[in-house]
Amino acid sequence: MKNILIQITIAIAILTLVSCDDFLDINPESEVVNDDMFSNKRGIEDAIYGLYGKMKSPTLYGENLAWAYTEVLAQNYNGPNALPYNDIENYNFEDAKSDLGSIWQKAYEVIGHANNIIVNLEGKEAESYELYHLYLGETYGIRAFLHFDLIRLFAPHIEQEPEVKGIPYVKSYSFEHTDFSSVSAVYDFIIQDLKKAQELLKADDEYVQYPRILASELNEEFLMGRQLHFNYYAATATLARVYWMKGDLEKAKTEALKVINSTKFPLVKKDEIVNLIAGHLSPKESIWGLFSTDYFNTTETRLYQSTSWASFSPYDPSSGGSYLMPYKSVYAQYQGENHGNDARLGWFRPAVEGGISPNCLKVVDVKRINSGEGSDAGKELIEGISMIRIPEMYYIASEAELEAGNTEMATQLIDEVLQSRGMTRLADRIPALTLDIDLLYNERHKELFGEGQRWFEMKKKNMDIVSNAENKIIPASNDVYVLPIPIEEYEYRND
Repeated sequence: MKNILIQITIAIAILTLVSCDDFLDINPESEVVNDDMFSNKRGIEDAIYGLYGKMKSPTLYGENLAWAYTEVLAQNYNGPNALPYNDIENYNFEDAKSDLGSIWQKAYEVIGHANNIIVNLEGKEAESYELYHLYLGETYGIRAFLHFDLIRLFAPHIEQEPEVKGIPYVKSYSFEHTDFSSVSAVYDFIIQDLKKAQELLKADDEYVQYPRILASELNEEFLMGRQLHFNYYAATATLARVYWMKGDLEKAKTEALKVINSTKFPLVKKDEIVNLIAGHLSPKESIWGLFSTDYFNTTETRLYQSTSWASFSPYDPSSGGSYLMPYKSVYAQYQGENHGNDARLGWFRPAVEGGISPNCLKVVDVKRINSGEGSDAGKELIEGISMIRIPEMYYIASEAELEAGNTEMATQLIDEVLQSRGMTRLADRIPALTLDIDLLYNERHKELFGEGQRWFEMKKKNMDIVSNAENKIIPASNDVYVLPIPIEEYEYRND
């Protein structure tokens, strides 16, 4: 990690800080990050806001890991007709390694900042600050979250090769490099950090409520909009996701049910689906997310405008190609008669006049585009990037029940999501449908389309790639499911 840490140290000298005014809008001022910064609560809070500010960059969750690279890898989106997207959609990682390496570098940069905060906070007494445990819990959670996505991207899947070399799990803030750990060891570290975050964030039982607590009802700015923080339920949902990816479904279910049974994140009604996360966090379903005013401009350019040089679009024959898995075929599976009207199809629209491809507008604030007016963020809706939503917890719990042979309970969980989307219960279809693992993963695909999770699902199940880009089936292997670690990472190593 030495080379990466040198770059982190240069970057950390000028860290963009974020104020919680107007739901964590960016503070135009920058400050040097040093020990003095952690001498008062404002400095600590600004440092934590800085973590979120860096996570929302296009390199990470502002684009690449939200719906760009990961959705292209999943064959959900046809990327722009330019490099590196042509290489990525064809799994030619060697020629795209510079761009893919930027994810590695940026993620470890944020991890470095997180470790700096942890070191400084743990050098102080817990009684020093009223919200000390929240500060520390959020930071541990962010560290775990980033390492989890790095291990999913840059290492073999844990259920297949648990003891092979994974990634460095960086816990210190220093110039010394961190050795690589095995895949299973990295998962252990992630789980340890998330459990620690849960313990530290228990106060969110009070601070995270539904309906959401208004900012005017709180005295502490840091408590405003807890959905914009890595809160207790974010830690719990992430832990469910980690156990699910690891294959420990019973533990995954336990964590998923904690979030579901809290009743703090209700499923929306079918008439709320189209605008569910259209440029903002769902006031109901989003467990946590990142505030971003930049996200609107990015999604408008990349997902709304139909231009071959800049846009991402779902595969569909209307754009002039012949594809093995166009988006409509995903939603047409496991229907039966009287299946209802899937409100999720409202996320898609055919190519507009002058356009060349259909669009998926799931995360695009179309109302704002059409009105030409500013966003309503900070009023009724929080503008930004939804990171984890409650339906995923239903799918995780359902898969665990299905594996345990509890088909009735597994079906009940899936039916709750289906009915909220305007669909008929599986048993009421003609003919009646019985839940199995293929149906469940098809439902995951429909629900999480365009949110950067499908490729990880495919990796977990070791699915052959149904390649829309090359119109062929590509056998599952590490060649398509493991991104290359940047060569710079090895420059100062003997291993």
